[in-house]
Amino acid sequence: MTEDDDIDGLAGEYVLGSLDTATRARVNARRRVDASLAAAIEAWQGRLCPLSETAPGNSPPPHLYNRTLSRISGKTGRSTQLTQIVALHRNRKDLGSIALLGGALAACVALAIGWFIHSQPATSSKRVSAIDCSRLYKEFWGKLEDEKVTGISAEHLAGVSRMALRAYDACQAGDALDANALFNRLGRIQF
Repeated sequence: MTEDDDIDGLAGEYVLGSLDTATRARVNARRRVDASLAAAIEAWQGRLCPLSETAPGNSPPPHLYNRTLSRISGKTGRSTQLTQIVALHRNRKDLGSIALLGGALAACVALAIGWFIHSQPATSSKRVSAIDCSRLYKEFWGKLEDEKVTGISAEHLAGVSRMALRAYDACQAGDALDANALFNRLGRIQF
């Protein structure tokens, strides 16, 4: 869709009167400075004005709606239901607002429950708390003698350091199986 199509559609809605009050006011202000919008509005008016000139301008009297409602409510039985329906129709904006607020409240409750569940510690971390991650990490580095560490290459030492950190992270995350396997591998490394 091009900008010309957008302007033409906007002009058509403006001429037909299907825009809400705020949008209509913005289009009315814009047409004074936007020549293409003004031209599109004039083109739509040129197309649609002949149709409105052929139809007679009859509109129902303003009191007709109220008289119709009073006649409906004056009857018994079914008319009470009709009166309630008409009253609900009048208050549909209120009902829509209530439904919207109810949906928003339900979404907030769902988010709160999800956040509460997500923030709870996992049961596996309680089980792993028996493993002292810091002690295992320190013991590994404490077993190494300074002479052996200085004799190995920097790449090898970096790899061992990464593996020790992975083991510590796995332990802290509650993955006892992975943590034990990595610490055991570290213990078997020959320098």
